[in-house]
Amino acid sequence: MPEIASFVHNGISVMSHPAPPPMGPLGGIVLGVVGTAPDADPLLPKNSPVRIANLGDAAKLDMAGTERGTLWRTCYEIFRLVSVPIYAVIVEEGADTEATTSNVIGKVDAATGQRLGIQALADCMEIPTHIAAPGFNTKPVADSLAAMGKRLFAVPVGDGPNTNDTAAVDYSKSLGGAGSGYEAFYMVDPQVAVYSQAAKGKVYFSAAAIALSCFARVKAWESPAKGGMGALIEGTARTIDYNIMDKSTNGDLLNKHGVSYFARTSMGGFSLIGNRCVMGRFVSQVGLEYAIVRKLAKTAQRAMARNLSKTFMEQEITKLNVWLKSLQADETIMGAQVYLHPTLNSVDNYLNGEWHIAIKYHGYAPNEHMVYHLIEDVGIVESFLEGVL
Repeated sequence: MPEIASFVHNGISVMSHPAPPPMGPLGGIVLGVVGTAPDADPLLPKNSPVRIANLGDAAKLDMAGTERGTLWRTCYEIFRLVSVPIYAVIVEEGADTEATTSNVIGKVDAATGQRLGIQALADCMEIPTHIAAPGFNTKPVADSLAAMGKRLFAVPVGDGPNTNDTAAVDYSKSLGGAGSGYEAFYMVDPQVAVYSQAAKGKVYFSAAAIALSCFARVKAWESPAKGGMGALIEGTARTIDYNIMDKSTNGDLLNKHGVSYFARTSMGGFSLIGNRCVMGRFVSQVGLEYAIVRKLAKTAQRAMARNLSKTFMEQEITKLNVWLKSLQADETIMGAQVYLHPTLNSVDNYLNGEWHIAIKYHGYAPNEHMVYHLIEDVGIVESFLEGVL
């Protein structure tokens, strides 16, 4: 008798179809910084991200204890306030400031393909949520940070000119451009005074570096201008006129033009004042958008090359809706809805292996302006007198 071609098995088979794995939380803060460390451990590579996890790691950026360069103090001041992974890219000090700045901006080496300077931030093992080149405050540096921030979906944090309020406003006005990455650029001016053991007194240092510690102590979708700095800051390079009740201060003028700053507040000591990027968007809402994008990029790979069947597409939509509901439950977002885009899912797009998922969401606004209304009520007096007479 010939083999029965249609026979499969006289018994049962069990085929499991597991649901898509959960997407998990949005993730924590990871910092990426570029700068100099002339007394670093010679074993640490140049122009390659080095993971700095604690003060012990940071000490390797200053083996001589001279506190030279920008990276050691950046990491040290951050770790004084919070514990967070920092990826440090060490560049060589040039013959002058211009040469060093050029090294910080970096490029891609034509011969080896190695990324140098700010470009090397793309090689971090963990994608940074915030990037900076503390102490380097030229527009080319800002341009490079903005472009890399756009590429990595990381918030660039930059220093202002550190001269006067007018210069800070003018510098902020010079930054921008649609699609340039400046929508997410957070600028801080002027420098702040911190204690230096090497100098046995206070020294002025990058405000952007200190602002990074403020970003690191909150969630990516919260404003860094939250809480005081305690004794970490001893002063600022110039005093910013700030008054929580006065709309005419220079501090209010700086904020109006997207410049954040440190000032003394009623909480004692200095606090970071400023919720917005240089182009006006709340940095907390940029942080939320970027966190969602990074999570989508991290979790999408496992679904690539799957057939675009009805079941698969419905599973992906359900997965995203469940995930966003969890973000809504813990008040990361106000609300969200995921669905197949009604017009972009055309026959031509489908035949090209392309489908479109619409994600509607919105985050919370920061508490930037509280308005109290004091209303004298004569009725209260009348009630009082009725009880007396």
